[in-house]
Amino acid sequence: MFKLLDVYLLKRFLLNLTIAIAAWVAIFLIVDIIENVSTFIDHGSSFREFALYYIYYIPYIISLTLPIAVLLSTLFTLSAMAQHNEIAAQLSSGISLYRLLAPIFLIAFFISIGAGFFNELIVPPANQNRLDILRYDVQKKTRPSQKSRSDIYVQDTGDRTISLRFFNGRTNQGRNISIKTYKKSTIVERIDAETIVWQDSVWLLKKGKVRHFTAETEQFHYFKDSTLTDLRIEPKELILMQKKPEEMSYAELNKFIGELQAIGANVRKWIVERYLKLSMPAACLIVVLLGAPLASRKRRGGMGFNFGVSLLISFSYFILIRVGQVLGHQGTLQPLLAAWLGNLIFIAIGLYTLLAVRK
Repeated sequence: MFKLLDVYLLKRFLLNLTIAIAAWVAIFLIVDIIENVSTFIDHGSSFREFALYYIYYIPYIISLTLPIAVLLSTLFTLSAMAQHNEIAAQLSSGISLYRLLAPIFLIAFFISIGAGFFNELIVPPANQNRLDILRYDVQKKTRPSQKSRSDIYVQDTGDRTISLRFFNGRTNQGRNISIKTYKKSTIVERIDAETIVWQDSVWLLKKGKVRHFTAETEQFHYFKDSTLTDLRIEPKELILMQKKPEEMSYAELNKFIGELQAIGANVRKWIVERYLKLSMPAACLIVVLLGAPLASRKRRGGMGFNFGVSLLISFSYFILIRVGQVLGHQGTLQPLLAAWLGNLIFIAIGLYTLLAVRK
């Protein structure tokens, strides 16, 4: 059962959390508008397109900054109580620090769960709508529904990639194609052609050149027409717009990984992104684990000190997340460890801080 002190603490925490979220959303929007308003002006965009773009941007900002907002709310709530000797009074009355912080940990746990559902159900479609407005309404790129795409890059098998400058799905013809075959990380063959056509269920290349690479030499020959029977890519797969990880839910990303694995493609990067979709919401609880014991002590500097601490913790956390992400993409770390690297380090620091602080 919640006691009166728990309700009092949670009310202050949620009020500070609402203010922190609103402040971060406002800061991100202002910075992004200043940086990108010229893009909308140069393309003659309407106010409706401009407004909708930033409305759809808000869920992603909330998702990105929620751990920082939770940390700020924790620090401001507890430090204000510490400065007014409210925490000292409760400790003197026999309430342990762990019991005092229990409501904060509990609400942070539920916020982490809520963030997981929010990131799964709200953020991906909002991100897709936002990027669709930028791609098709602002930059006037051709929509995939119109059966044409430009600047296509796909992976055919685990060792072969295909890039096209343009593909028309109505005629099943593409321009400026390049097909690269690798052995480990070294390119061993490259085929470049002016035109590619889907004809009789096979791909026909026109006016191109084949180059074979060895350790010391390069051999090449030109061709007028050449038929490729071993490409697994079909026209419909070139039309589909590849979503970015932030546009996909966990289920969509999991399905996409399965499709890549079926053709033998390297899926390490995408597995890391899938695990990040689970590790990021957990950050809301982990930063509280670290910040709550620090804020429960009365310190000089007040709110300014706590704001500086929150920024230091937040930037350190996101740097570790980024480092783990890069190491995971490169294969230096296993995908699961790469995605949870920042969380594991901060959990260890948070538990040490919680155990070391005066009870």
